[in-house]
Amino acid sequence: MKLLENVPLIKQLEIINRLNFFADFSLAERQVLLESFSRLYLVNSGRHAFKRFELDNRLFIVLSGEFVIFKSNELQELGRILPGEFIGEGAFICHREHSTSAKAIKDSILLAITPDAMTRLPNVIREKVKDKIIEGMSLRINKLSSFIEDSI
Repeated sequence: MKLLENVPLIKQLEIINRLNFFADFSLAERQVLLESFSRLYLVNSGRHAFKRFELDNRLFIVLSGEFVIFKSNELQELGRILPGEFIGEGAFICHREHSTSAKAIKDSILLAITPDAMTRLPNVIREKVKDKIIEGMSLRINKLSSFIEDSI
């Protein structure tokens, strides 16, 4: 994973403006989030954002690209993560090691937020990020429930 340091703010805003994750954020809130509390990373195709059992408690929002999630065997795919979705939420919320691995299947850009940065966000932005995490986790639970029902 490579830190992207010289991406102009206007380009970053252009990217996140296309994603549903940020739909409820004002332009000023998006700018505060990007300028002060997050980092952008490039993950090349075939490389991992994180691996199972790693201690890394950042939340990653996928801005572009695509990731495959798996436990121990890459051939047993648990899911695919697309732009506007996030990964690493379990480690982020519980401050524990990752329970899965995330591998880029195409060149991807991630926005990373640390738990410390999350606590320093202005309340309105922090609450919106939390709401989006809850919404995303709820959608994943619904997908898993449907998958289990269809498998029985």
